[in-house]
Amino acid sequence: MRMPWNAALAGRFVSPVPGLRLSGAARIVAMTVVVGSLHRALYAGDNRFRFAAAEQWGEKRGFYLNLENKTEGNVPCTPATLRLILGVADGRQWRFLIAQPQWQFDRDYTVRAAILSDRAELWLDGRRVAESAGGFVPGQPRLSACEVPSWGNAPANYMIVQKELHLRTGTGKKRDEVFPDRASLPMGLLMFQPQTARRFDWDVTEGDSVWVQVRFRLIRRPALKELAPFIDKFGQCRYADWPGKVDAEGEFRTDISSEETQLAHMPPSKDFDPYGGWKRAPWRERPSGFFHVVRRKRFWWLVSPLGYPCFYVGMNSIPSSTWPQTPVSGRRFIFEWLPPKTGVWKAAWGRNHWGRNDGDYVCFQACNLIRKYGEDEWQERATVQGVRRVRCWGFSGGGKWGAPNGIVSTPVLSLAGVPKLARHPDVFDPAIRKRIREVLARQITARKSDPFVLGWSIGNEYDEIISRQEIRDMLAQPRLTPARRAMVDYAFEQIYRRDVSVMARGWQMKANERSSLYVLSPKPPEKDVEKLRRFFADRYYETLYKTVKSIDPKHLYLGFWIAFDWWENEEDWRLIARHCDVIGHDRYTLEYVAPRFRRLVKETDKPILWGEFSVPPNYDGRRGFGQYNVSAESEAQAGRYYTRLVRQAARDPWCVGAMWFQYRDQPLTGRGPGHGERLVFGEHFAFGVVTVTDRPKWPLVRLMRQANLAAAVWRSAATAASVP
Repeated sequence: MRMPWNAALAGRFVSPVPGLRLSGAARIVAMTVVVGSLHRALYAGDNRFRFAAAEQWGEKRGFYLNLENKTEGNVPCTPATLRLILGVADGRQWRFLIAQPQWQFDRDYTVRAAILSDRAELWLDGRRVAESAGGFVPGQPRLSACEVPSWGNAPANYMIVQKELHLRTGTGKKRDEVFPDRASLPMGLLMFQPQTARRFDWDVTEGDSVWVQVRFRLIRRPALKELAPFIDKFGQCRYADWPGKVDAEGEFRTDISSEETQLAHMPPSKDFDPYGGWKRAPWRERPSGFFHVVRRKRFWWLVSPLGYPCFYVGMNSIPSSTWPQTPVSGRRFIFEWLPPKTGVWKAAWGRNHWGRNDGDYVCFQACNLIRKYGEDEWQERATVQGVRRVRCWGFSGGGKWGAPNGIVSTPVLSLAGVPKLARHPDVFDPAIRKRIREVLARQITARKSDPFVLGWSIGNEYDEIISRQEIRDMLAQPRLTPARRAMVDYAFEQIYRRDVSVMARGWQMKANERSSLYVLSPKPPEKDVEKLRRFFADRYYETLYKTVKSIDPKHLYLGFWIAFDWWENEEDWRLIARHCDVIGHDRYTLEYVAPRFRRLVKETDKPILWGEFSVPPNYDGRRGFGQYNVSAESEAQAGRYYTRLVRQAARDPWCVGAMWFQYRDQPLTGRGPGHGERLVFGEHFAFGVVTVTDRPKWPLVRLMRQANLAAAVWRSAATAASVP
């Protein structure tokens, strides 16, 4: 899983123009800035806090009210460089109103923003600190508040605690949010997640005005060593306490027998074959020995290797016995205990997992599994138990990111070892195409006859999106580079209809004949870059699809798990749809049905497989986990969300299955990458159905089981009721 680029990155790239400068005791500098095009990049040094945001960055619509800061390396941000920013878009450009006062700790601040049809104003503690002329066009009808984006959590020596949010429109719509007072939490726990993010519908009609008011407090964040250690020897937060927290090693052995009692009441259903095929279905296909898809009435169905219809419900990352790991280098002091690096404990250690030279990583669940199952058989027993659990809980099998032999999975293939031209290989180069085939064949050949492979995929999410910047980088390559030449040919033939002079003017080159187009340094306009991007992407996806199918024509090809809205534009959905058997996609949401998603799915009219979704509980910040973009308050609520989402997906004519991310929780201190004196590096969410201490989340898994066993029935009923 990756965290999507977000519009709030805007503040990182602004180019100031003459604006408003205010003087006085507050020494507040405010300015209005306009930004043009941005490169979509993630910056580890960004620190952001969203008071309220309802925007569509690429479409230049909406607004957001943020506190923003920037640092280098692991040096903490300070209030001296903290900026208050109101971003407003009018459909053509973004404008930014910025104030940078002398902030003080332990006092409340009140911010007001007025977003009107002809101007915007920013107020701080009753003083107008910035204003800007210009219009406003509403963004998406969803608003996020009191949130630190996962990509914008660079270290800081302060914490922001939002207390209130008040929203009003000129047409009388209003919303008031009061956020939980976490002052009673120990500071050592509060430092993991001081915010309580909220997301809710906020639909503003065009031409309306919006008023936003927030109240917040800036508090000093203690140095880590003042409160260390934070993590106990079992990987839990030392400052947290809850029913079910492991306090002694003897509890692991007790858990084995108590879980046996629980699982005895939820045996694997006999209604399903080993691949998740529904044996009680009113119809059956001829067995092919592999998964395939069929359409009955308007509904697509997966068909299991034994011929039974299947709505696939999967679990990603089984059994996760040694992953995820958390970085250790530079912050050993935050851990109460770390295992030795020798003997059986050696398996709990790793290094440089993310391709960075960032040192040691450790895996606490591996240590707990050793304690629970013994030094000799812990990995084997954890794997067997993981498979047994998901079968008892009604899952069809595994999913992405690994699964044991003998259980269904969706392997993600890699192009590691294939030279890249920019971010991706040059598929116009015959030598590169040959290398791609060799690399993929090594990964596929051993499992060509394996019925437990649901389908192949290559890469994941944004990694496989072809960006406009990548096209510019390719055009800057030497003139004989095959991809560069192919794109020049395409532009000459298809965009400029073989007119050298027109193309030369458009690409800012002095060329009188076609041969000159290959030699000169081109500067194509943005509309041409987008056309070339689509041309290259189409050929790239086609090459991968045909290569996989030539190696293994019997298994399905699922694309690259395109992440909805984490792309250059929605054309990327159409591009991959042309070059796969089933569109594998990832989407994290509280509502399965969304108008644009439904429109694209209906338009491409191909079966889709939901590769990742999750609604992790945040426990109101009382266990140390972060709050994800979509999250539940408790395990039971997460189970109710799961039920609703699976039911809606099962009733969707195009969706053939859904897979939960993931089997086990992420580490409280983050899965990285990173090193140094910082409490959390990377994602640290309670995605799992099993904790770091190998305890199932029973309120969640009981509801999951009910939904899993009902999913095929829901789909069958929807199919039967469908008009042919």
